[in-house]
Amino acid sequence: MKPDFFDETQTVALTRSLAVIAGELHVTSGNEAGTTVRIDSPSFTIGSGSTATLRLTDKGISREHVRIATLPTGILIQDAGSKNGTWIGTMRIDRVTVSSSVTLKVGDATLEVRIDAKPSALTISEDTRFGDALGFSPAIRAVFAYLLRAASSDVSILLEGENGVGKEVLANAVHRASSRAKGPFVTVDCAAIPSNLFESELFGYERGAFTGADRDKMGLFEEANGGTLFLDELGELPIDVQPKLLRALEQREVRSVGGTTSRPLDIRVIAATNRNLKEQIASRAFREDLYYRLAVAQVRIPALRERSEDIVPLATQFLREISNEPGRDLPRDVGLMFATHTWPGNVRELKNAVRRFVYLGATDEGALFEGGLALTPGSHEDLSHLSYGEARQLVVERMEEVYFPAILRRSEGNVSRAAGLAKLARSSFYRIMDRLGTDVGETSE
Repeated sequence: MKPDFFDETQTVALTRSLAVIAGELHVTSGNEAGTTVRIDSPSFTIGSGSTATLRLTDKGISREHVRIATLPTGILIQDAGSKNGTWIGTMRIDRVTVSSSVTLKVGDATLEVRIDAKPSALTISEDTRFGDALGFSPAIRAVFAYLLRAASSDVSILLEGENGVGKEVLANAVHRASSRAKGPFVTVDCAAIPSNLFESELFGYERGAFTGADRDKMGLFEEANGGTLFLDELGELPIDVQPKLLRALEQREVRSVGGTTSRPLDIRVIAATNRNLKEQIASRAFREDLYYRLAVAQVRIPALRERSEDIVPLATQFLREISNEPGRDLPRDVGLMFATHTWPGNVRELKNAVRRFVYLGATDEGALFEGGLALTPGSHEDLSHLSYGEARQLVVERMEEVYFPAILRRSEGNVSRAAGLAKLARSSFYRIMDRLGTDVGETSE
């Protein structure tokens, strides 16, 4: 069934249908026995991690254990480098395409892949670009098509996916493709605002509302009036602010801190998260009513490793932008390293690796991916060819890539202890480790 925001008159010429083999995944044994989910997208993951499409909590299951994709020739099942492997019967598989039903063994869980009798139609974008986002794979072009349809309406959108997959780029593309394109696009980083300042930052405040409020200040909601408000890192929104956000969205009005009257709002809201909000709802860290208010249109953005055919084209685009050489291509050996890397930091990591190649001449795996270049404040590396912002970003990134794994080793893998040593909130420590693509493992409690 088409989403209720689907506008066929505006999108029919911009999308097309791809016939693919789809089906169902039924958990037959394990903690989630009885669970059945559809396999009807070109990007589907099974694992114990919070970002897995199907999360399994049995022993022996890696954070990302299996990747599944719908193809015209069958359903692709690929082990994602798990510790205990993915099995069909007595055979451990690496990558296989199946056109008939099979039973998978994943850790202590057993799953049946049931193939549909007839092919399904997957709607993908005709274009390989959506705003500033670029992609050739069916996985990302299906996202483009979905968001293009959503852009033609004014519904709230929830973008889910790992850090670095490009959620803000896609949110901006939706804004530019919508009727609000001439209005403002305002980003709220929910992870960066101190808890005690959330309300005043979102809704503004009146002079005299609290100590230090010596003037009226417009909030971010009003700054976005007539345009789009992008709530990034939604899972970090404090629970006490959530009902106030819900009220503003439902009543389409806002009242400043210390104010006595409400002002009307005309905004479209797009939210993004790398957390499993349904788990946060279960633990009472996130309001269910707010979740459903924001997730009218909901889409998972696939990780870069799930769409490997996009890696080299993206790297080439970044290379040409960063070097300001429109016709430049990657050397074959560097392109091969990019194509075979797992990209735990996704598109953000890829762009940073291209920066190291362009600015610092990095051409080996250690320098490109593992911080082999010394870019600390005491380093003698010449960064004078960069802008101040670019040089500062490289230095900070290199420091983080060295500092956080080291302090985690010092704390013997205990995240609470490591966060204490770093004088950071545990949630902030987790976010940085996620951004760096570091798996903290099971010693984090």
